[in-house]
Amino acid sequence: MSTLGVAFRPLPRIDEGDGCGIDRPIAVTALSRSVKLEPEATLRCDTALELARMTRDMLEPAARLAMPEKGRLTAVHHASAYVCRNRNGADDGKISEHARGNAIDLSSLEFEKGIVPMSIARPEASDLPAAFQRSLNAFACLYFRTVLSPGSDAAHQDHLHLDILERNGGFRYCR
Repeated sequence: MSTLGVAFRPLPRIDEGDGCGIDRPIAVTALSRSVKLEPEATLRCDTALELARMTRDMLEPAARLAMPEKGRLTAVHHASAYVCRNRNGADDGKISEHARGNAIDLSSLEFEKGIVPMSIARPEASDLPAAFQRSLNAFACLYFRTVLSPGSDAAHQDHLHLDILERNGGFRYCR
């Protein structure tokens, strides 16, 4: 990961019981030499690696094309990384991939000239920011196995959920 410019430090093993924890967690503060991750995120290495690759290969180039007036991408903001909880914060049910360090929720992107929040891209919208959001939702599926776009359900109205949950047959769940 250091060859990608990812800034991170190893953390002690996390074991909160009930399936929550990460064997070898890392604290990530940057996805490349020029793009910070804010706030610092506790993740598994594989999750951070996919996010760094997606940022380098797709996010930065697409943002330059769609929103050149915003300047260079300087930070990716997240709303949630590692947290011991069930899916969608429910009282019971399946444990969240956040509780294993496999997930991150992106809330906004920071550019030299402003912040762009994750938003619901209306199908009828034909402007470049809407095209960018739809592109981001789609290309995220090339890197992550679960992508829940803003507006995909009631729990994901204002952020982009990304996780690396392995499924049978390589199935990817992208909404």
